[in-house]
Amino acid sequence: MSDYQYLSIKQITDRYPFTAGQVRHFLTMRHRNGLEGAIRKIGKRVYIRLDLFQSWIESQGSKGGVS
Repeated sequence: MSDYQYLSIKQITDRYPFTAGQVRHFLTMRHRNGLEGAIRKIGKRVYIRLDLFQSWIESQGSKGGVS
């Protein structure tokens, strides 16, 4: 079994220069922005797989989005 690290929205905002509102917007638009594969929902809670989120951030820099 792979040992992936999942973070909550709060943990993401503690590690990266994003506000909670920005992260929630990324999550709301995940079907359009390509972040859908990094998200896991358990009940009402949302977790973000760290390695896929980091890859997604890096891919956004070349598109003129997040830099």
